[in-house]
Amino acid sequence: MNLPQHVSLIVVGSGIAGLYAAVCAAEHAQRHRTALPLLVTKDRLQDSNTWYAQGGIAAVSPDSVAAGDSIAAHIEDTLAAGAQAGHPAAVDVLCRESWQDVHRLIALGTDFDRDGDRYALGLEGAHRYARILHHGGDATGAGIARTLIAACRQAEANGHLHIATEAFATEVVTRGGAATGVRLAVHGQPPVEVGSNAVLLATGGIGQAFAATTNPRGATGDGAALAWRAGARLADAEFVQFHPTLVDTSALTGRLPADRPALMVTEAVRGDGALLVDGTGTRFMPAIDARAELAPRDVVARAIHHARRTTGACWLDARPVERQRGTGYLAHRFPQLVAGLQHFDVDPAREPIPVTEAQHYWMGGVATNLDGATEVPGLFAVGETAHTGAHGANRLASNSLTEALVFARRAVASALAGPPLGTPGEQRSEPAPRAPGSPADSSAVTGQLVTAELARHVQEIASAELGVVRSAAGLRRALTELNRLRAIADARVAAASGVDRAASELANRALVASLIAEAALARTDSLGAHCRLDATMDQEKVHEHLSHA
Repeated sequence: MNLPQHVSLIVVGSGIAGLYAAVCAAEHAQRHRTALPLLVTKDRLQDSNTWYAQGGIAAVSPDSVAAGDSIAAHIEDTLAAGAQAGHPAAVDVLCRESWQDVHRLIALGTDFDRDGDRYALGLEGAHRYARILHHGGDATGAGIARTLIAACRQAEANGHLHIATEAFATEVVTRGGAATGVRLAVHGQPPVEVGSNAVLLATGGIGQAFAATTNPRGATGDGAALAWRAGARLADAEFVQFHPTLVDTSALTGRLPADRPALMVTEAVRGDGALLVDGTGTRFMPAIDARAELAPRDVVARAIHHARRTTGACWLDARPVERQRGTGYLAHRFPQLVAGLQHFDVDPAREPIPVTEAQHYWMGGVATNLDGATEVPGLFAVGETAHTGAHGANRLASNSLTEALVFARRAVASALAGPPLGTPGEQRSEPAPRAPGSPADSSAVTGQLVTAELARHVQEIASAELGVVRSAAGLRRALTELNRLRAIADARVAAASGVDRAASELANRALVASLIAEAALARTDSLGAHCRLDATMDQEKVHEHLSHA
């Protein structure tokens, strides 16, 4: 396609945050007759984490209020799940403004499941009330993505939005310290610069920096890396959430289709009454937390990690749900899960499911204010790419889609209104120069190792040392090796005659993993999803927020 030379706003990424931002920006262009925005994604529009989101979207709706829920309760639950490390103002915005954006999704065509004349609301871990809206049982993300993709395509057809797929962003262009555009390599061609009044990064998560993840293959931390190289600050990088119940396919015979990254058991299954048992068949969560299987994710993930290490296995038993709710309930309520398990000849109504913890979500990210603005003028970040502070040290289940909507809308309004109204936090310091004599100077080393092997090595290190439990010794080992791999990857990118996407994605994930290791080493206490086996537990510093420039 022929890219425009200049647009009002470039949105990078096509998950819920990027798609909704594009819809909002297109509506602004139509309403004010301004220059058009551009939505770019490195693969297809549907290739994102959002497509695989199962549980649902958390919002205080009129139906949940009728059952006793309130915005105040949602705020309290969000702060509690985040180990009281969330930014109160961000949490307030998230919970108070969520319903207006969910209502907008409904107006655009998202058909959330209903129970008679009310929405069928789910209960998940650390929520005191059933407030989770879902679509197609456990196909919420795909349903929302279809709605937003259709809205974007309609805006494109109506002449209010440009869309570029298979367009890999290689650089946020800055001039005079401000973001002025993006360099894009479309369909593998040499990169071209597209100018813009503002840039909004919404590239999703970092899961492919880890060996075991719920994220699809495109989640390589591109947005965080682009922002960091442009001079933005990352915050709370050490807080990485691990989902407790990824199906442990190593214990099964069979395989998933190539287009499915992993098979996750949504938290809503436990919300309906499924139980966790260890390798001896003993239920263990009630002895660990009063909320048992519905404790926050960090608590459950560590408990499963311990159960697997000490008893050899962990199982999720959903048979009590089927018995209580009636024959066929699991297949009706969780069709994606049941269909996925069929590839392994597992029927959750008849037998327990082997599960393991896996990297799922990053609470850290590019530091922004409440309008998505970074410290770089003209550069915005939203969704999992961003750090608003709303999730604290551990995200409350089903708040991720909510945050993506709320802050995408706010960021677009701010980006298209003119210069950012504020910037988050302290002054940025210049990055330290690379030490001389690093492997970046050795073409022999880079020539001997294939990119895929280097990527696997990054994943192995991250999973071994940056997982649910960490130690100073392991983090130091990880940081040393990740910095070495990062230098090799950077050299490979620099040496490429054109755009080597695989090498660029390797460089991005190695950079992000090294920053996580650096932050995890600096935080010597345990807090939320960051668990140090050698924690100092300095309560005066436990809620400090760490940043990296």
